[in-house]
Amino acid sequence: MPGKRYGYVEPMSTSDDTTKQKLIALGAILAIVASALWIYRIEFATPQFNVPLHQAVGRVMAEETSRLVGHSGTVLIVAMDTSKAPELKVQLDAFENRLKLLGKITVKDRLMLDPGENPKYRPGSGLSAKRFLKIARKNAIVDAIVSFVGAPELTDADLARLKSVPTFVAEAHSPERLIPLLEKKILQVAIVPRYEFPAPGPRKPETDRQWFDNKFQIVTLETVASVSKARLGDAPEQ
Repeated sequence: MPGKRYGYVEPMSTSDDTTKQKLIALGAILAIVASALWIYRIEFATPQFNVPLHQAVGRVMAEETSRLVGHSGTVLIVAMDTSKAPELKVQLDAFENRLKLLGKITVKDRLMLDPGENPKYRPGSGLSAKRFLKIARKNAIVDAIVSFVGAPELTDADLARLKSVPTFVAEAHSPERLIPLLEKKILQVAIVPRYEFPAPGPRKPETDRQWFDNKFQIVTLETVASVSKARLGDAPEQ
């Protein structure tokens, strides 16, 4: 039998070609699946926070703002980079959507603060006195300033520098610190974590307003006395 010629390579069989094509196709499919899962996780996966609750916060902020400015006027939103606080995006979207339904109120501007590495910045906290004074001076013509990053602690010297300030609504964390601002009529309405118990409504909320009443409440000058009387540190777990 004659031997194989030196340097001769037998051509790949049809079965080898088919296997290679199948492996390439399988790799492409796996890459597509992995990409789809990544996109779903980023865009559509269930967020790790209570969506109805944060929607309710935004809607109540809009309702209180509309009530104060008479259902017409201009609003400045003060918030922060929502990529670092995704629940804040839910609040802001709910706020603007509800505002559109409540009258002729327009959002003049959205001031999105960059918190950097400052841990104080989060929904309901972070707005400093220096920043607030600057915002109030530059936006004196708007009808309302709505802060989703808290309310500042102002000294007497700070207050003396304030010639005027638009209607001020804020989401805040510390009700007790708001008392001077409410009493001096710098702040008109604050949305704060609930400090009076038992909370109204069912123990297991179902609607967005039930969620709000269960976890948050509204503070105004008329209700500020309840803040000073409440024992905030003894609030029961919800």
